Amino acid sequence: MTSKLFFRIILSTVLFSFFIFTSCDDDDEINDATNPNISNLTTAISSAPGLEFVFEGTISDDNGIENININYDNWYLDKYITFDNPLKEYNLNYKFLVPAEEQANSSHTLKISATDVGGNVSTYDVVVTLDYDTTLPVITFTSPISGTSSTVGDLVDLNINFSDNKALDSVIVMNESLNYEVKLKMPENTLNYNFTDSIEIPLTDISGAIEFTAIGIDKTGNTNATYSTVLVGAKDEIFNMYAVGGSTWYGWDPSKATEMWKNPDNNDWFVIEYYYTVGNGIKFIGQLDWEPNNWGTDPNDNSKIINSQSSGTIEFAEDGYYHVEFNPYTLEYTYEKMEVDVDVKENMYLMGNGFAGYDLDWNPADAIPMEKDSNGNPYVFTINIEITEDTSLKFIGQTDGWGPFDCGFEVGGETIIPVNYVKCKSGDGSQDLKFKDQAGTYTVTFDYFLLRATIHEYN
Repeated sequence: MTSKLFFRIILSTVLFSFFIFTSCDDDDEINDATNPNISNLTTAISSAPGLEFVFEGTISDDNGIENININYDNWYLDKYITFDNPLKEYNLNYKFLVPAEEQANSSHTLKISATDVGGNVSTYDVVVTLDYDTTLPVITFTSPISGTSSTVGDLVDLNINFSDNKALDSVIVMNESLNYEVKLKMPENTLNYNFTDSIEIPLTDISGAIEFTAIGIDKTGNTNATYSTVLVGAKDEIFNMYAVGGSTWYGWDPSKATEMWKNPDNNDWFVIEYYYTVGNGIKFIGQLDWEPNNWGTDPNDNSKIINSQSSGTIEFAEDGYYHVEFNPYTLEYTYEKMEVDVDVKENMYLMGNGFAGYDLDWNPADAIPMEKDSNGNPYVFTINIEITEDTSLKFIGQTDGWGPFDCGFEVGGETIIPVNYVKCKSGDGSQDLKFKDQAGTYTVTFDYFLLRATIHEYN
């Protein structure tokens, strides 16, 4: 009897314990078939390579959010946001940088998923299209060129080009000093616009530097501004201009720069004709020194000329002779490749008298041979030679007589060295240069195509 009673007690205890255990387990289990809810989520985003964008939205779940995942394998994006204490609501605000090397205008689908404590998952697609316009409009002043000079009463011609890779929205051109402002709304799908106008500088109250501002705004709101400064005042006459640089006979030595000459049809333009070799450009200087006037290309736009110690060189696409003109008042230059119409000569000689160490006295048979140009120009000859206290010189192309090539100078007679790119003249009766009391060693350079000669002290 005792044994049966003990068995009943043990069985009741086990059944009661099982009931208690089962009841506790049922209390911990969450019977939740509802997925997390994501609201206010932007599912279409416009961005661009190298640009940041933001995932934003509200994620909610009555039983608690366990984690959020943002995934896109192509961009190595696998971001988990986890919560030690599950939240019933979470405001998502996650910033991401698009890889800079990604292709513009491409489309990418990213996955955003939220998991609640019951293991329920909600997944949303976010499409990121890389079509956002981050490119600024491009603005170029054709006129006026910055740094040009004008006088009161002059008309300033405005010629400004605007362009955009998508579409221009509006353009603005203004000058506060002249109380000038024009705002123009562009027609739909305008990629390029050329603005032209003329504005007169008043006769009074305007002097010094006045600045024109050109502003371009595209459809996205990208804004860019470019400026051009005009110097208003009395014209500062420039009388001397020189070319210096790698293609000139004396390189980058400003003290031996090549003198330019004025265009007889327009004294504002200075002219140089010379042989250019690729990579050996030139600049213009207003004195036989680097300062104060030093004209060259704008480092930011080599189609423009600026007056600055930091200006760059003028370069061309190929070797050859070029006719170059420069206007320091408008900061413009023009160039034209010249056609060579003379035969290549194998020999050139110095003719005259008074050369130390030579028995030359106007006898072609004793003419002194010159050397071909070390830089490879077949039309240039040079020689280093010592002259005495009384020397005269010309050039000939042979030693068996005065013809066929006999070349002197357009203006001869007694001359003071240095002789800087002086004009020569071929044919009978051309004049010689005479040097009195200037004994020393000099470098004589002669271009028989351009008919130009330079004589400088030998270094």
